[in-house]
Amino acid sequence: MKNSQENKNLPRRAHSINIENRERGLVTGVEKVVSSSDTALTLETTCGGLVISGSGLKINKFDIESGALSFEGVTNNIKYSASKVPLLKRMFG
Repeated sequence: MKNSQENKNLPRRAHSINIENRERGLVTGVEKVVSSSDTALTLETTCGGLVISGSGLKINKFDIESGALSFEGVTNNIKYSASKVPLLKRMFG
């Protein structure tokens, strides 16, 4: 049996990125769309922050229940940032 500490570190949903010909994409494990413009999509995923940059970017569909987000546009860059650890956890964790 796994201990509770191991379970806390596991993502709630699987996260993946699939980009087709740099023109269409599907991201799973999306928890929140932070911002969206034609040059950047800023997302919170189960594995941390994610910024997809390019041109003509547009979200086609975001299903918050499943965490699946599909988009189109030219993808030039994908960048992750670490998830922020809540202040109380940093202080007392």
